[in-house]
Amino acid sequence: MQAGAEKHFFWCCTPSQYYVNRRKRCYSGAVKGIIPKCSRFQFTKIYTSILMHSIQRQLVNLDMLISDIDGLARHEYGLASHVKLLKDVQRVLSEIDVLAEHETIASFNKAVLQSGLAKIFADKRLPSIYRRLLEYVLQYWDAQNKVDDILNSEFNEHADKRLELLQVKCVKAKTQFKTVAQAMGRTDYMLFLQSFGLDHDDWRW
Repeated sequence: MQAGAEKHFFWCCTPSQYYVNRRKRCYSGAVKGIIPKCSRFQFTKIYTSILMHSIQRQLVNLDMLISDIDGLARHEYGLASHVKLLKDVQRVLSEIDVLAEHETIASFNKAVLQSGLAKIFADKRLPSIYRRLLEYVLQYWDAQNKVDDILNSEFNEHADKRLELLQVKCVKAKTQFKTVAQAMGRTDYMLFLQSFGLDHDDWRW
């Protein structure tokens, strides 16, 4: 591309959208950068390169978080350190899920293969599924911790009602988790548990 070519900011989802919005800002997409004025073919190549770089960066972030989770002691299951890491994982999975929408199956598989995460992302839909499962895990832990706090404190009529509501939340979170998990293959499910430190009686059946 020629030096000094006109620059355009873009926040767009597709090359077509870029060309429609090339002279104004478009805030609907996930990719952010500066692209020179260029042909549609040139833009598509640059756009694809940026997407691939972005998703690979998020996959590297996820791999690091998985390593951190693997380094947790067994007694840290469900504790603050584990919760924080799973919330970080959720955020990264959300980014991957958005970026994966613009990837073909082949390009997504290539990205996860290069990142070393091909085993846990055998399917392009798994980032979204994992994120939902983690949400149910965190909901369950939060409600269960509150149940334990009530049981360990002075009990009264107000606490009894609150306890009942929290126990319902626990059951609901586990039921929703199981519904989603059962739609996965056994291999994917076990990899999910092992990758995120959830190989525990709470999630085995």
